[in-house]
Amino acid sequence: MNNDLEQCLKWKKVHKAPSKQPLTGTYSEWKEQIASECFHQCVYCSIHEAQFGGINNYHIEHYKPQSKFRHLENDICNLFLACPICNKFKSDDWPCDSDDLNKVCYPDPSKTNYNSIFEANSDFRLVGKFTASRYLITRLFLNRPQLIFERRESVLRYKCSKLIENISSLIQILSDDSDNLSFILDVLRKIDLVKTNILKLDNQRRTIRPYSLLDIRKTK
Repeated sequence: MNNDLEQCLKWKKVHKAPSKQPLTGTYSEWKEQIASECFHQCVYCSIHEAQFGGINNYHIEHYKPQSKFRHLENDICNLFLACPICNKFKSDDWPCDSDDLNKVCYPDPSKTNYNSIFEANSDFRLVGKFTASRYLITRLFLNRPQLIFERRESVLRYKCSKLIENISSLIQILSDDSDNLSFILDVLRKIDLVKTNILKLDNQRRTIRPYSLLDIRKTK
């Protein structure tokens, strides 16, 4: 997989610890903490909540299903953030209680960096490197059209940022001979400014939270 395609792998390993266990309440009251631990993105498909209408549309995911592991219902180390689509597809599926990636199982997002178990092909479709990751792709439909579009867009944004760097370098070179190339230099500077601002705004749009749970509760 080339460097461009690596840009569309957006997973982040979630850091979990018993010391983060809230002292009061139940899992439904800990959504903000869980979302923060999971970088405000789905642990399975990596879509940020900003791309899906905000935290209210995301679900608290019981990694080990509460229907099968009642004693883990309020264990913070078993609670993650998932988009409604991945959460629906996973449901209470639990084929194997194992961390062996060569078995059909769900790798623990706090123990496995999902970037290491997938790669993307030239069509921006995910390919699993292990039995477990191939199962995730099939079960959670990780090559659904929206996700392919997101990967494609991520790569294009990366290429755009590299072009901006090249334009900036070219501007510097032309500045040394600006007497003869002042018009070209002026145009390139304007292009550079516009592209830089567009990319900056786009990056902000993709990560800015539309609201917090506290904002919603203020209206009730």
